[in-house]
Amino acid sequence: MTGYASGSVQANSVLLDFEIKSVNSKNLDLKIFLPEYLSVFENELRQIVLKKISRGSVFLKIKLNQQTEYQNNYVLNDKVLQNVFEKIENIERICDEKNIPLEPLKALDFLAVKGVWEENKNSSTNIDDIKKIVLDKIEELVVSLLQTRKKEGQGLHSILSEKLSSLIELRKAAEKTLPARSNHLKKNFKSTIDGIISETSKIDENKVEQEIAIIAIKLDITEELDRLKVHIESMQDLLSSSGVVGKKLDFLSQELNREVNTICSKSQYSDLTKLGIEMKTVVDQFREQIQNVE
Repeated sequence: MTGYASGSVQANSVLLDFEIKSVNSKNLDLKIFLPEYLSVFENELRQIVLKKISRGSVFLKIKLNQQTEYQNNYVLNDKVLQNVFEKIENIERICDEKNIPLEPLKALDFLAVKGVWEENKNSSTNIDDIKKIVLDKIEELVVSLLQTRKKEGQGLHSILSEKLSSLIELRKAAEKTLPARSNHLKKNFKSTIDGIISETSKIDENKVEQEIAIIAIKLDITEELDRLKVHIESMQDLLSSSGVVGKKLDFLSQELNREVNTICSKSQYSDLTKLGIEMKTVVDQFREQIQNVE
């Protein structure tokens, strides 16, 4: 599911910008982007997110907004910075030769390079002093993110409920075609058998009856319709629950698709085939929306 939250916080002498967003994904994929001096918090930040979110492609980013008295806590590593400059000059020269455009760099871009900033061991302020501030802010933003995802989820709930209602009606319509379909199949069987009898002088009537019974069993769709009903009811129950249901709904939608495909393959009756195609369309739409559900 999609969601977004952002904010800023003053952590001692540093002003930090926070951003967290999620987009649809079948599984959970968490990517964290931090300034070098906050990299020690990455595992704890990851655990905060993982406790609250179980599905989606999630991006968490923290960056330095501006420098105030930060130089008292951290110092520039001139050697690393000089090396970065030289590498960038090489890249710019190669791109210029190959006529490849480059976005202009800002001074703050260099601050995110690993090793450019080093902790000032003589400073009285330790990195742990801002730890609680940073972790609390992430907790707050994850809650905000979940609220935006919940709003989207409410909209999806209506869409998915509507799709299930459509499937219920289509299934009922398919069930109503069964008597007419049965007569249609009997006529076809009789026509086929009459043709065989007219061409064959010797025929085993018992064998014919057995073959008819086997064909009738193979073409029976009662079990498929019954399973459709059970799956739809299970999905309605899941939509009414408050837990994480995305993967369960995804599995059941695959089962729905399997039953509908079987009905279509067994149909041999145009009215039922049309309903089967409609059901397959609705199931496909449902499956597409399920990818957005946690």
